[in-house]
Amino acid sequence: MHSFKRHKFNIFPEAGAEDFARLVDDMRANGYDAAMPITLYQGAILDGWNRYRAASELGLTPATTEFDGTDSDALDYTLRTNKRRNLTSSQWAAVAVEADELIAAIRAAVEAQRRAKQAATQAESVSQLIDEQPDYNASRSDHKAAEAFNTNRTYINEAAKLKQERPDAFEKVKAGQATITQVKREIKEERREARREENRAKVAEVTEPAQVVQAGARFATIVIDPPWDWGDEGDQDQLGRARPDYATMSLAQLLELPVSDLADEDCHIYLWITNRSLPKGFQLLERWGFRYITALTWVKPHFGMGNYFRGQTEHVLFGVKGSQALKRKDAGTVFSAPRGPAGHSSKPAEFFDLVESCSPGPYLEMFSRSHRNDWTAWGENANAGA
Repeated sequence: MHSFKRHKFNIFPEAGAEDFARLVDDMRANGYDAAMPITLYQGAILDGWNRYRAASELGLTPATTEFDGTDSDALDYTLRTNKRRNLTSSQWAAVAVEADELIAAIRAAVEAQRRAKQAATQAESVSQLIDEQPDYNASRSDHKAAEAFNTNRTYINEAAKLKQERPDAFEKVKAGQATITQVKREIKEERREARREENRAKVAEVTEPAQVVQAGARFATIVIDPPWDWGDEGDQDQLGRARPDYATMSLAQLLELPVSDLADEDCHIYLWITNRSLPKGFQLLERWGFRYITALTWVKPHFGMGNYFRGQTEHVLFGVKGSQALKRKDAGTVFSAPRGPAGHSSKPAEFFDLVESCSPGPYLEMFSRSHRNDWTAWGENANAGA
């Protein structure tokens, strides 16, 4: 069987694996349908590439026919015969980009011939085609391009940019392996991870947490357990409450903490908060440049303090700066665990396991009372970083 290449005007993606398998099975059972010849142009396959692939796999010889016309006629033929293909909007946008490039190339060739006063008939034919068939001329009319390729101009522009900057991603889109939106997310996450890796290296170079800002390092995840001055709330003698053995900070002082300077442009924050102090927490998130997303609840094994109800839960306000997805999709908002080993206000070790499973590093714990591997501890007392 004669071996053919695919013509450059055949810009539509190959059939997907399932569709191709069905085509092969049908051809195996029924043979090659001579009523559907493969269309050749300039010795290459203009239309019928998938049928040719299937026939080659089965050792069958397909029927062929030669296309008679100009380049512009051949391109128009390809677009018309494939107009009913079941493609995604992203794939249509990719096809539109490549059609636009071919049309521009044809125009340039015609103009060159015009300037040389050669092939006047062909130049007139192509000009007429472009004027009379604007439905596939993406560069000529935004509306016509959107109508012809079943997508909008924004998608076409994004596909064109993708082809220029990331041709590998463009080919994924054209093949239907991902949408434009998906590859944009993938590229954005690649850039985030590159920035995180750069920050990890900067963090590793400093010996004192206070040097982190000067080093230009930023954190992708911040945990902070503020040393609340509960006197701000007017509760000087809560039932069962022991006075903490560390210095506390007022809300005004906490608001001035350099959290925004420590956070990467895409960052998660976990802010420990008591039930009574919830209004303070929302103020802090806003001041530090985070938007509140949800609250995680720690269910403690025993009753705690309280003038009214005895507290048996504590919360973590989860906020996001920029946009940064969780590493997992199965994390709940409630966890039960015993108190941590470091005494009053000590948080459970299970919480840090949860954070690491959900959020990327580098990690910062402000007002840390212990050290953890792969974490930067911002002081071990309430005054650190103040």
